[in-house]
Amino acid sequence: MNQNVIELNGIVKSYGNVKAVDGISLQVKKGEVLGIIGANGAGKSTTLEIMMGLRKPDAGSVKVLGKDLSVSGDEIKQQIGIQLQQTALYDRIKVKEALKLFSSYYEKNRDLSEIIATLGLKPYLNKYVKNLSGGWQQRTSLALALVNDPEIIFLDEPTTGLDPQARLELWACINQYRGEGKTIILSTHYMDEAQRYCDRIAIIKKGKLVACDAPNRLVESLVNTQGTMEDVYLQHAVEM
Repeated sequence: MNQNVIELNGIVKSYGNVKAVDGISLQVKKGEVLGIIGANGAGKSTTLEIMMGLRKPDAGSVKVLGKDLSVSGDEIKQQIGIQLQQTALYDRIKVKEALKLFSSYYEKNRDLSEIIATLGLKPYLNKYVKNLSGGWQQRTSLALALVNDPEIIFLDEPTTGLDPQARLELWACINQYRGEGKTIILSTHYMDEAQRYCDRIAIIKKGKLVACDAPNRLVESLVNTQGTMEDVYLQHAVEM
């Protein structure tokens, strides 16, 4: 049985009177692709940020790669890669400069030439990141998340705003790293992506984990078994 690389136990996070995360417990297995879905404001981004160590929970515990995140946060950050929706970079930084800069943050580095080749970035190395199209900005952002050869890759809505071809190309890149046994955790609003690429899907509603299972089992649990992940989303994640 695969080992757990992430264990959330009863995590809670509030902002004022609003509970963004309300007692979520969840385990992520080594090598799996876990999708996190939910309506805007459901708490999925906060849950992801707690897993990444970007936010501290008000209650509950988080273990990443067998270590308590509250104790070993700096060590754990060396072993994870993060692609946020918006990666804040200097206005006038080129792709190759960004890659070298991010590599300098880590003790362990993956071969940059291999990352560049896999993601097709060679023609864009001397271009400013801010001048790239959305699809190439996302590829660059993914490359930055891979420079330390992470055990776990976090992707926060990696294909939002991309055209269908760019989405397919980015997923082809992601799946190459999945094939190496990397654990991938992502949030997405595209239910077709969740159904096609994820081993399991966690559904968050009003800060609570309301379902977590393989896409086909979530679909089979519907009253209408001819449904899709869109129907699962409507049933579990949306206020009716």
